[in-house]
Amino acid sequence: MTINSLSRSFLLLLLNVLTNCVSAIAQAPLDTRELTIEPVAVSAKKPLKVFILCGQSNMEGHAEIRTFDYIGKDPATAYLLGEMRNPDGTPRVCENVWMSYLTGHYEGRANGEGVGKLTAGFGARGDNPTRPSNKIGPEFTFGIFMEKELQEPILIIKTAWGGRSLNTEFRPPSAGPYKLPQQVQDQWDKHPDGAHGIPKLEDRKKWQEDKEAASGVFYRMMVEHVKMVLSDPARVCPDYDPEQGYELAGFVWFQGFNDLVDGQTYPNRNYEEYSRLLTHFIRDVRKDLDAPKLPFVIGVLGVGGESDNLSFREAMAAPAALPEFQGNVIAVETAPFWDRDIEAAEPKQHEYNEIVGTAHTLKADGSFDTERKWDKFWKPIGKPSPESRDWRFATIDATESKDKLEEYTDRRFRDINLPAGLENWHQPDFDDSDWSSGKAPIGKGVWKHSGITLDKFPSTWGDGEFLLMRSTFEVDSLDYDTYRLAILARQGFHVYLNGHKIHTYIWWLDKPQYRSIVLDQEQIQHLRKGKNVLAIYANDQYSAKSPEHYAALDAWIEGITKADQQKMDLALEEVLSPKDREALAGASNGGYHYFGSAKIFAQIGKAFAEGILSMHKNH
Repeated sequence: MTINSLSRSFLLLLLNVLTNCVSAIAQAPLDTRELTIEPVAVSAKKPLKVFILCGQSNMEGHAEIRTFDYIGKDPATAYLLGEMRNPDGTPRVCENVWMSYLTGHYEGRANGEGVGKLTAGFGARGDNPTRPSNKIGPEFTFGIFMEKELQEPILIIKTAWGGRSLNTEFRPPSAGPYKLPQQVQDQWDKHPDGAHGIPKLEDRKKWQEDKEAASGVFYRMMVEHVKMVLSDPARVCPDYDPEQGYELAGFVWFQGFNDLVDGQTYPNRNYEEYSRLLTHFIRDVRKDLDAPKLPFVIGVLGVGGESDNLSFREAMAAPAALPEFQGNVIAVETAPFWDRDIEAAEPKQHEYNEIVGTAHTLKADGSFDTERKWDKFWKPIGKPSPESRDWRFATIDATESKDKLEEYTDRRFRDINLPAGLENWHQPDFDDSDWSSGKAPIGKGVWKHSGITLDKFPSTWGDGEFLLMRSTFEVDSLDYDTYRLAILARQGFHVYLNGHKIHTYIWWLDKPQYRSIVLDQEQIQHLRKGKNVLAIYANDQYSAKSPEHYAALDAWIEGITKADQQKMDLALEEVLSPKDREALAGASNGGYHYFGSAKIFAQIGKAFAEGILSMHKNH
């Protein structure tokens, strides 16, 4: 036997052994194999995956970034926080997911487009739609988990406006014109002169015209924006390859609140019309975007949790059960993500805010309430005591026409040009010796609100609309951890400490009580040992309903030590427990916005992604 024949025999033997090994592995049950296959980046390019997100305020998203920490408090959701944050705690940036986000004021005015790589900040955007906000909606975790699963470039086109209904603003073209339910029409016919919010007979033609003009406006804006973006995907997504094109890979609809509360369109909470409208919406979206089998997720509104709004939730989900939509329309419930801990704590938040936001309260007759237990932890800074201090004050009117008001209005705070000689009135060395002098509160007229009447004052304000007041106090200790301003004022004000403005309030608060305004380090740096001057600028109040001028003004600075703060926190636990506080740290908005909780929106976004992925895998 030659060497060549030996080599051939050996090779044949080796090939036979390898063949048997491969066959044995292939026949083994899948769960007994211990081979691990690492994912390999696919070099072949694919069409750009495009997902469309559309809806009203909950699609905008009102979960502030500051609520992220709460996600990690629950072992069931802690892993989500790991996906949403970088190791340094900053929000993650998805390198392969790009956003085009069209939004604007709830009525569609001043729409703007925000573009960029997906990260936190593509939630509700307020007055400037083009700039990142401090909020997220479902898009954040939707994109995170899509990127993780697909491992290829993704484009998300999001269009969302708060306060818009499916029955009017998002009304699909094929649904026909808006028509009152017969039950409601019968009520209108019984009241031709108008009553209970019903338009008068002569106004109904215009009402119908306005309704028709508003119908479908936001639907059309959504479709037009999607088409505009897809006419040049590279404008938003630099990784777009024109040779490969794009694939409309999914649509998510997350809306419903305005329809839920619309008793005119859905009398007696009968929401069958919503199901009809949503069926037309799905058909029209697919037709207008030329995507007849576009995977479609119905994000079923879940405010209130699984026990609330059952009939509406059923109506929202109903189209997914239609034979024509089988396999490519899915209803994703969001009610399971409702947070019962936040729900239980939220009613206590108002009482807690009232306590910590109020420095001191007054009795019904306007006298100082000395029995309020929350006040004992804070101590007035300086001597003499606030009730013993003398104030110098002067009242003036606006002299220049541009500073005057032409009519009564409740929101009246404004800065005026002061008379000559008063330019430096708030500086410590200003000579106020010719001003009036007296104890505070300084007031005028009758301020009556919240069961309290203020009509007797140690010092009379005088006739002028505006008040300038100054007081001096001596400080011998600054050994406090936190400082606050305790101030009684009906209208807006400027407060100066030793010539430096430390606070401005430009609105009004019609509660005769001393507000608590906690001062930060930048503000309190102007407080010093020895002589201090506190100065306040404010105006009185009047309106068309109550043309009599009235006002009251008083203020001082207080401090609290760390030890007393801990005692106060312990006392406040009877109102808001540590568990309640933890839950409320995870909320930033009302219940109709899922409490503005990133924990809830993170779960919703992930569920939407899973819904679309499930349809792709099944087909």
